[in-house]
Amino acid sequence: MIKRPIFIGGMPRSGTTLLRVMLDSHPNIACGPELRAIPSLAQFSAQTKAHCEDTLNESYRLPRVELNEIFRRFISSFLEPYARSRGKSRIAEKTPANVLHFDELRQLFPDCDRIHIIRDGRDVVASLLTMDWTDARTGKPMEMTRDPAAAAALWRDHVLAGRAAKMAGKSVIELRYEALARDPERTLRGVFESIGEPWDDRVLEFHRNATIRAGIDEASAPQVAKPLS
Repeated sequence: MIKRPIFIGGMPRSGTTLLRVMLDSHPNIACGPELRAIPSLAQFSAQTKAHCEDTLNESYRLPRVELNEIFRRFISSFLEPYARSRGKSRIAEKTPANVLHFDELRQLFPDCDRIHIIRDGRDVVASLLTMDWTDARTGKPMEMTRDPAAAAALWRDHVLAGRAAKMAGKSVIELRYEALARDPERTLRGVFESIGEPWDDRVLEFHRNATIRAGIDEASAPQVAKPLS
C-alpha cells in the first residue's frame, strides 16, 4: 500500500496542473493526469461513516479503524500502479476537488501531505469564463463557465475548505499560484522541504517531461508543455 501520498487540490484554473507536472518531474514523485475519482471515494468514505458507522460497528463488527483501512487500500489500488510504472517511490494525485475532502483524506492516510494551491479569485473567474466545459449530468455548459457569481462562489468554497483543514491543526501546505509563477525555484524549494524531498533542478524543466504529453485531457496541458512565462 502506498506510503506518504501527496494530494493536491484547489479551485480549477488555479495552477493545479502546473504544480502536478512540476512534482511529476521530480525523480521521487509520480503525479499523473488528474484521476477525478479520489474526491468521490473520499466523500463515499465520509458518508459511509456518517450514515452507517453504528450499524457497521455493532452488527457487522467493522469498527472505524478497519473501515478506514478498507477505503485506504481501495484508494491505494487506484494510485499504486502509476507509481510502479514510473519507478518512483511516492505518488501524488491532483484533482482540484481534493481540497474539499482534505480532512477525510487525512483520516484515511494519516501520513499524507496535502497541498492547497490558491490563485487570485478574479483571475480564476476570468479564466473559467473562457472554458467550454460541459456538465456530464445535464449536457449543458457548467454554470461556473457562464456565471461569474457562481464561479466566484465556488472559488470561495474551495479556499474556505482548504483554510478550514489548515486551521484544524492538521498540516496543509498553502501555496500561492502567483508566487509559483513569479519565483518558481524559491517557492518549490519550500514545498519540497515541507514534504521531505530533496531539491532537484528537473522540476524547473517540467515542460521537457514527456509524460505530460501522453493521453492528457486537462485544459492546461498545452500551457504546461511550454516553459513557464
